[in-house]
Amino acid sequence: MFSVILLLALLTPVSASLYPTQPIQNTVYYAGQTALTGWIDDGTYPLLNNMGGITIQLYCDSDTYLATLATNVSPGVKSYQLDIPRSLVQLHTGSNFTLRYLTSIPYDMVIYSADFGIVVQGDSLPTPTNASASSRSTSQNLFFQATHTPSLSLAPSESGTSASTSTPGSVIPPLRPGDVGTIDQPSRNSAAGRIDIEKLKFRVVFILWPALLGVTMAL
Repeated sequence: MFSVILLLALLTPVSASLYPTQPIQNTVYYAGQTALTGWIDDGTYPLLNNMGGITIQLYCDSDTYLATLATNVSPGVKSYQLDIPRSLVQLHTGSNFTLRYLTSIPYDMVIYSADFGIVVQGDSLPTPTNASASSRSTSQNLFFQATHTPSLSLAPSESGTSASTSTPGSVIPPLRPGDVGTIDQPSRNSAAGRIDIEKLKFRVVFILWPALLGVTMAL
């Protein structure tokens, strides 16, 4: 019976429910400081509560062993603080690093984390810095376009408005205070002219004509 179980274990593909969630591909740790690693139970066999203590090892460039960072870690804690030696990282600047989680219970297995970066505190991070600088430059360009583009679109409208307001036929002069009450003045003048003509005709017929007739008879 034992030999059958052992044979099935050997034929079954190596898998485990321990699934690393930290570090991920974009994670950057600082050498000489504690680094948090974490994992979850993804439900595959063996479950975390069926696994023995975990050993966590640090590798660089996939296959180069650097150090054992922790031993006999309980899988059920699902996270652990690691101390990354500063001296190790200084010898492998610019490398990709990987964590390996090893256990022998219920059988030998190795789980790999994603590749991540480690830098010495005080060193610059070229990729994030360049990305942030590019982001700032892009945001500044977008802000410049957003604040200056409307003025370009307003120029034709403004010129069109000035052209329309300068057309003589559409100009309406302001009404001055002295103009109030004199708007209908021409009609009043024409009426007064007609009254004066009537008076002149009356004087010619009834005053001037009899006077001229009397002077003529006297002569």
